Amino acid sequence: MERKDFIEQIGLSSASILIFGCMQACSKSETTTNNNNSGNNNNTGNNKPIDFTINISVSPYTSLNTPGGFYVESTTGIIIARTLKNEFIAVSSACTHQGVTVEFQSNANRFFCAAHGSAFDATGAVTNGPATAALKQYKTSLSGANLRVFA
Repeated sequence: MERKDFIEQIGLSSASILIFGCMQACSKSETTTNNNNSGNNNNTGNNKPIDFTINISVSPYTSLNTPGGFYVESTTGIIIARTLKNEFIAVSSACTHQGVTVEFQSNANRFFCAAHGSAFDATGAVTNGPATAALKQYKTSLSGANLRVFA
């Protein structure tokens, strides 16, 4: 094999590998979480119904002891907040625009996505875009220091 043929073969092989790699990176993966802006970002991709209880008197949930406090439960993808009126609310923590975790702004009684400015009221309804779909809302029930969050 001549030097010219060898370099040509190496160049074609390298180009093939690069193209294959780019195609793999650009294709959809079946294992990614589906954030399709439907507002149904249900517990991070599994089909188990949401139903869990936390003790707000122990860490890491102690921020919920104070009106205006909130906690993001990363294992379920839910943000739990205590309003200034002392009510507990829970919604999906992933913004329906691009999946960024929202925070609770107690002074405005809303959930806010700092990435692009989307805002949601206490029920999860969109009040300011670019998000167009609501956050999924969950029920809450407090018994002593135990807070139950469920669908």
